[in-house]
Amino acid sequence: MPTGIALFFALMAIGQISFPFNDEYLPDFLDGIVILEKGDLQFIFAFIIGGIFTLTIFSYTMVMNVLNRSISNYSPRLIPLILSERHHQLILGFTSGTIIYSMIMSIAASGDNVQEFPPLGAFVGVMMSILCVFLFIYFIHSVSQSIHVNYILRKSYDRSLRNQRDLRDLEHLGYHKDTPQNLESWEGVKAKDCGYVQLPDIIDLADFAKDNQAHIYITRLPGTFIYDDEVLIRTSKAFEAKNHNFGRQVSVDSRVPLELNETEIKHLVEVAIKGSSPAINDPGTSLGAINYITQLLIKREQLQGYNCYSKDNEHFVYIPFLANEVLAAFCFEEMWNYMKHDPILVKSIKMAISTLNEAGVSIHHGILK
Repeated sequence: MPTGIALFFALMAIGQISFPFNDEYLPDFLDGIVILEKGDLQFIFAFIIGGIFTLTIFSYTMVMNVLNRSISNYSPRLIPLILSERHHQLILGFTSGTIIYSMIMSIAASGDNVQEFPPLGAFVGVMMSILCVFLFIYFIHSVSQSIHVNYILRKSYDRSLRNQRDLRDLEHLGYHKDTPQNLESWEGVKAKDCGYVQLPDIIDLADFAKDNQAHIYITRLPGTFIYDDEVLIRTSKAFEAKNHNFGRQVSVDSRVPLELNETEIKHLVEVAIKGSSPAINDPGTSLGAINYITQLLIKREQLQGYNCYSKDNEHFVYIPFLANEVLAAFCFEEMWNYMKHDPILVKSIKMAISTLNEAGVSIHHGILK
């Protein structure tokens, strides 16, 4: 996004220079903001470039400090969460675009034919720089808020909850079916590279299965690591597997997919564990993470947990689903291993497990050993 915004500002400056309009067509009340003196133009744009460049450097420095703090105190897995903030990208793109706009206009102002310079070019640059100042004030407020642990935990919770809602929207296509009997005889499609299995495009795969009258089976759970040349997909029709590239629907990437609702739950587990470590010694962070994890697991229990999807009720796309009880046991076993010596966190974990049991999530106290 920052690159796109900066490119738009550059094209806007080039368009004003390439197609200038005469100041005679401007209303009379705008005569006071028309600047065509070469020395004045160079001074204005030099001032804008220097001032906004300083703000931009300071903004990038603040972002790097936030990333460094998040890695040190919480988890490096939270970096994509911070970098994906749209308003941060918008602000950085606008300030960078203002610099590029002013640089291009400054070059045009340095030429000999200043009389054809856009009459409102300098005024637009000044207005953009004023807006950059207000955006910078908001940016300081936003970045200072984003380093609070409660804000980070809430963002992880909201992302996981949003991913659960996206999965719930596909439940009208879902079914519970056993693994096909003749699965080993199906044609296998191997992964071309090692990495993490991304969340499949369920609708696209269901359409493909319906149009080609074939069944598709995803062998690995989304979010797990797959090795090179390992079978990733099996299809009931051999020629379909050879003539179709499934890399678009089921991709393998180096990043852990943030589209999975359990990904953010695992991130919260990492934050809780790190907060309980002697180096950080922040049990309050761990308590907050445990509470959010408990709430997410309760919400996740409402999912049907379908393992296959279909558009015509005849041809199915089988996708493994991680049972909520298994995920809950993984989370609390991992946290118990690091928190069992803290009496406050032990009490919080036991209360969370009791709450989950009351909500229908079967997780026994036997893991607390």
